[in-house]
Amino acid sequence: MSTPTILSRYTQDLGFDSRLVARYIGNLERGRTNVSVNSSLPVGDPADHFRFRVTSDQFARITTGELVRRRGGEPEVAEAGIRYQLLSPSGQVRADSDPNAGAAYEAWQDLGSESNLQLAKGTYTLRVARDREAIAASEYIYSFTIRGGVEAIDDDQPDTASREFLTTERPAADGASFDQYANVTAVLGLFTDVRAF
Repeated sequence: MSTPTILSRYTQDLGFDSRLVARYIGNLERGRTNVSVNSSLPVGDPADHFRFRVTSDQFARITTGELVRRRGGEPEVAEAGIRYQLLSPSGQVRADSDPNAGAAYEAWQDLGSESNLQLAKGTYTLRVARDREAIAASEYIYSFTIRGGVEAIDDDQPDTASREFLTTERPAADGASFDQYANVTAVLGLFTDVRAF
């Protein structure tokens, strides 16, 4: 299986955003595309919101990675500090990485494992926020990839995607609630710098 073509986009993180102005990060087409983001929660940034479209009913699986940078030091693996919530097209929490979230936490466990989570066609939002254990004076750096498939995606299944939507964000400017240069790109979902590997 060949490596997917990377549809790459660079945007600027927003200091304050919500589900209503979530940044578009691509389409999840079962077995054909992946959606990936590299970003951070700098000091003072409580949450990020990312919007993606599921083009047909499918299984979905997420992988995540988190680092923490304390007081300008070198990044290290974060054991806690980040909370992920998958919101349905109507804004309801479908999956939540908080162990106290009940059924939503069970759904998150499925989303991140071989069990997968079944998603219906529609537009979803992934909210990435500081959790209760987050250190206020620290920056959290995170990445995630969402894969979709006709069948549940297990650990041994090769990645069949031919394209990957990859969004890499620059840190938010102090006090900025929008990026005047990248905001149009984020809203319209334009991807540039296409690279095939």
